[in-house]
Amino acid sequence: MKLFLLAFLCFCGLIAYTVEGVGSEVMKRRFCVSLTSKRIPVNSVKSYIIEEGSMRAVIFVTRKGIKICADPEVSWAKGVIRAVDSRTTKRNLTQTKPTSQPSTDRIMSISGKPTSRSVA
Repeated sequence: MKLFLLAFLCFCGLIAYTVEGVGSEVMKRRFCVSLTSKRIPVNSVKSYIIEEGSMRAVIFVTRKGIKICADPEVSWAKGVIRAVDSRTTKRNLTQTKPTSQPSTDRIMSISGKPTSRSVA
């Protein structure tokens, strides 16, 4: 009987943990409470996220993983955004290589042997 009661309590706890109530809203894990006016060095910023919420903000993520909120309309923040965008665009362009397509001038016969006939 004790084992049954323990299993029942574990089951109820699991259900209560996994099921959200009707109308419940999950809060975002990232939001800005205040905005910094201090300039951030461009080379220390790894990425950014533009957040639309109670206040419009850009969240800069540094190479050390620190998140800093700033006003996206300030000139220095726009410069950092442009620099990060150009950095990621250059990286994406150098990583992509053109693919070569095999020539289609040879035809395989049913037996699997190539023929020298070309398709017109």
